[in-house]
Amino acid sequence: MRSATGTPPVRYRRIWSAVSLILLVALIEYVVLPKLAPARDSLDRVTRLDPLWIVAAVALEAASLVSYSLVTRALLGGSRVRFSWILRSDVTGYGVSHVVPGGAATATALRFRLLQSGGARTTDITATITAEAVGSYLALLLIAWLTSIPALFLRDATPAYLAMFLIGLVAIAAGVLAVRERSALERFAARLLRVLLRRLPRRMRPWVTSVALRLRDLLAAREVRKAFLIWGTLNWLLDAAVLWTFLLAYGELVGPVPLLLAYCAANLAAAVPLTPGGIAIVEGVAISTLIGFGVPGETAVLAVLSWRLLQFWAPVPAAGLCYLSLRAQRGFLPRR
Repeated sequence: MRSATGTPPVRYRRIWSAVSLILLVALIEYVVLPKLAPARDSLDRVTRLDPLWIVAAVALEAASLVSYSLVTRALLGGSRVRFSWILRSDVTGYGVSHVVPGGAATATALRFRLLQSGGARTTDITATITAEAVGSYLALLLIAWLTSIPALFLRDATPAYLAMFLIGLVAIAAGVLAVRERSALERFAARLLRVLLRRLPRRMRPWVTSVALRLRDLLAAREVRKAFLIWGTLNWLLDAAVLWTFLLAYGELVGPVPLLLAYCAANLAAAVPLTPGGIAIVEGVAISTLIGFGVPGETAVLAVLSWRLLQFWAPVPAAGLCYLSLRAQRGFLPRR
């Protein structure tokens, strides 16, 4: 029964308030309080952490970001953009993608503008961002595939290992076939591009054509493939080393195979854009996988959360500082 204004009577609101209070007290009594003692113990482990471990983790994460920017520099090729500008633009985009709605799209647009202000050509930036979006995850898939080989043959084979091995094998075979049959692939891409151009407005066709040609030249360049193989792979491996560092800091020595399997599984799961930056998905997959490999639950939680604090949240204030430095420096640059 509702009042004339459509709101519940006062007595019903009071009853609901009393029920809510009882539920809150029960939740605190039976759920929150039993967790306080383990949480207090975990907090003691965090406060006793040697600062040298944190310094090592910060250095590894910084090296991971530098590796990604080295891939960007290789893809930009002939653009006269300083590496310091590229690095700060990448860090800005990386941090912004973690805090704004539609993070990936917003960060890409901001990064595009910053690289353009630094002197890069529009077609080069578009081709670079497109190639990085694909090549970065191909490097991660390569790491996962190589890790699945010893996991498949040296451990008890599981359907998950077998699926990861087969997916990686198909991707590697497709890559080798694409390199060997480049002319046929280019003819197919050209036909696809012509079909696409006919559906686009006339004023957009020259720009799309130039971007496609630039992307083809990039993927055909040996230096670009080498950059993805070296720096793109290092970008992931150094970030995985941060997780390994925190596991070791909390007293758990984990081998490279279970570490990389947990790391790759978490980041591949985050490729599905369900949450910004894969938040909650990465943590859940990484923690559950590490526990499955025998890591104590408390240690797995502390290590993964410490890693994500450094990898996901620490770049946010760094992105703000980088953006401010770029804005200040752009004030002294001539208009382009």
